[in-house]
Amino acid sequence: MTTPPSWPTPHPSHPGDGRPLLPQRHEWIRTGADIGLAIGLLVIDAVASLVAFVLGLEAVGYTMFDAAADDSSPSLARPFGYVAVVGGIVLVSALLLFRARVIISGGVQVLAGLGLVIAALAGMHYEDREARPQPAPTAPAPGSPCRSGGDSSECLGG
Repeated sequence: MTTPPSWPTPHPSHPGDGRPLLPQRHEWIRTGADIGLAIGLLVIDAVASLVAFVLGLEAVGYTMFDAAADDSSPSLARPFGYVAVVGGIVLVSALLLFRARVIISGGVQVLAGLGLVIAALAGMHYEDREARPQPAPTAPAPGSPCRSGGDSSECLGG
């Protein structure tokens, strides 16, 4: 007599005798999971930075949907500071991903974190420059020296 087959029968790519998956297939699964994790974390990073910016706007007194409110010139330094904090958190998560040997997601998180921090610093620099207007030029004092050393028509005082 023959013995009946054990049920359920194993799938051809994964033999039922306890051997692991083929190495090539295992690497593709790991790489695909890494790419999926990178995309998911990018979505979370984008949502977190948007929420941080909106919370920063609310912290400086900007009201989104109130037409009667005077929101003429709120300072954007605090919202950009919040975004920079989110960028720092993203960079810390990249370090943790590298320690877990999830290279693609870690690299994408480093790029996203650096992008957030650089964008926030550029925004804070722009806001600081706009907040302090340039001083008006002063009139030269009479008897000032000549600019180029030419004739008296180039001299400021005469």
